[in-house]
Amino acid sequence: MKKLFYMVGCLLVLSSSPVMAVVGDPAVVVVRVSEHAGGISIAISKGAGPAEMARFDNGDNDKYLTRAADGYQKVIANLYAQGYVLQSTVQGYQDPSIKSYSTLIFIKAPKP
Repeated sequence: MKKLFYMVGCLLVLSSSPVMAVVGDPAVVVVRVSEHAGGISIAISKGAGPAEMARFDNGDNDKYLTRAADGYQKVIANLYAQGYVLQSTVQGYQDPSIKSYSTLIFIKAPKP
Protein backbone atom coordinates (compact mmCIF):
# COMPACT_ATOMS: atom_id res chain seq x y z
CA MET A 1 0.00 0.00 0.00
CA LYS A 2 2.89 2.39 0.77
CA LYS A 3 4.38 1.69 -2.64
CA LEU A 4 1.07 2.49 -4.30
CA PHE A 5 0.85 5.90 -2.54
CA TYR A 6 4.49 6.57 -3.39
CA MET A 7 3.94 5.73 -7.08
CA VAL A 8 0.77 7.85 -7.28
CA GLY A 9 2.61 10.76 -5.62
CA CYS A 10 5.52 10.48 -8.06
CA LEU A 11 3.16 10.39 -11.02
CA LEU A 12 1.32 13.48 -9.78
CA VAL A 13 4.59 15.38 -9.40
CA LEU A 14 5.77 14.35 -12.86
CA SER A 15 2.46 15.22 -14.50
CA SER A 16 2.28 18.76 -13.11
CA SER A 17 3.90 21.59 -15.07
CA PRO A 18 6.55 23.70 -13.36
CA VAL A 19 5.30 27.04 -12.06
CA MET A 20 8.27 29.18 -13.07
CA ALA A 21 9.95 27.46 -16.00
CA VAL A 22 12.59 29.76 -17.45
CA VAL A 23 14.28 29.04 -20.74
CA GLY A 24 17.48 30.96 -21.41
CA ASP A 25 18.90 34.00 -19.72
CA PRO A 26 16.94 37.23 -19.28
CA ALA A 27 17.84 40.08 -21.60
CA VAL A 28 19.82 42.78 -19.80
CA VAL A 29 20.10 46.45 -20.70
CA VAL A 30 22.72 48.64 -19.05
CA VAL A 31 22.05 52.38 -19.02
CA ARG A 32 24.97 54.63 -18.07
CA VAL A 33 24.05 58.21 -17.11
CA SER A 34 26.45 61.17 -16.99
CA GLU A 35 25.06 64.41 -15.56
CA HIS A 36 26.99 67.64 -15.73
CA ALA A 37 26.19 71.35 -15.78
CA GLY A 38 25.85 71.50 -19.56
CA GLY A 39 23.66 68.47 -20.10
CA ILE A 40 22.90 64.82 -19.57
CA SER A 41 24.37 62.03 -21.67
CA ILE A 42 22.90 58.54 -21.58
CA ALA A 43 24.45 55.43 -23.14
CA ILE A 44 22.05 52.50 -23.60
CA SER A 45 23.72 49.11 -24.18
CA LYS A 46 21.66 46.04 -25.07
CA GLY A 47 24.73 43.87 -25.54
CA ALA A 48 24.56 43.46 -29.31
CA GLY A 49 25.98 46.24 -31.45
CA PRO A 50 27.04 49.72 -30.40
CA ALA A 51 25.36 51.53 -27.53
CA GLU A 52 22.62 54.05 -28.31
CA MET A 53 23.15 57.60 -27.11
CA ALA A 54 20.64 60.14 -25.81
CA ARG A 55 21.53 63.70 -24.84
CA PHE A 56 19.45 66.50 -23.39
CA ASP A 57 19.82 69.75 -21.47
CA ASN A 58 20.37 69.98 -17.75
CA GLY A 59 20.31 72.90 -15.34
CA ASP A 60 18.66 74.26 -12.24
CA ASN A 61 15.95 76.52 -13.60
CA ASP A 62 12.44 75.43 -14.58
CA LYS A 63 13.15 75.25 -18.31
CA TYR A 64 16.15 72.92 -17.93
CA LEU A 65 14.59 70.83 -15.18
CA THR A 66 11.56 70.08 -17.36
CA ARG A 67 13.80 69.26 -20.35
CA ALA A 68 15.78 66.82 -18.20
CA ALA A 69 12.60 65.23 -16.83
CA ASP A 70 11.18 64.90 -20.36
CA GLY A 71 14.42 63.34 -21.60
CA TYR A 72 14.53 60.77 -18.81
CA GLN A 73 10.84 60.01 -19.28
CA LYS A 74 11.31 59.26 -22.99
CA VAL A 75 14.29 56.96 -22.44
CA ILE A 76 12.72 55.00 -19.57
CA ALA A 77 9.25 54.83 -21.16
CA ASN A 78 10.83 53.41 -24.33
CA LEU A 79 12.55 50.67 -22.32
CA TYR A 80 9.35 49.84 -20.42
CA ALA A 81 7.43 49.68 -23.71
CA GLN A 82 9.96 47.09 -24.90
CA GLY A 83 9.24 44.98 -21.81
CA TYR A 84 12.26 45.93 -19.68
CA VAL A 85 11.91 46.53 -15.95
CA LEU A 86 14.34 48.41 -13.71
CA GLN A 87 16.24 45.82 -11.68
CA SER A 88 18.99 47.80 -9.99
CA THR A 89 20.80 51.12 -9.78
CA VAL A 90 24.50 51.61 -9.15
CA GLN A 91 25.76 54.97 -7.94
CA GLY A 92 29.04 55.97 -9.52
CA TYR A 93 31.35 58.93 -9.11
CA GLN A 94 29.61 61.95 -7.55
CA ASP A 95 31.10 65.45 -7.65
CA PRO A 96 28.37 68.11 -7.67
CA SER A 97 30.71 70.76 -9.08
CA ILE A 98 31.79 68.65 -12.08
CA LYS A 99 29.86 65.49 -12.97
CA SER A 100 28.00 62.58 -11.55
CA TYR A 101 27.64 59.09 -12.98
CA SER A 102 25.11 56.37 -12.31
CA THR A 103 24.15 53.09 -13.90
CA LEU A 104 20.65 51.64 -14.31
CA ILE A 105 20.20 47.93 -15.00
CA PHE A 106 17.00 46.81 -16.73
CA ILE A 107 16.02 43.21 -17.37
CA LYS A 108 13.43 41.49 -19.53
CA ALA A 109 12.43 38.03 -18.37
CA PRO A 110 12.18 35.52 -21.21
CA LYS A 111 8.75 34.40 -22.34
CA PRO A 112 7.91 30.87 -21.16
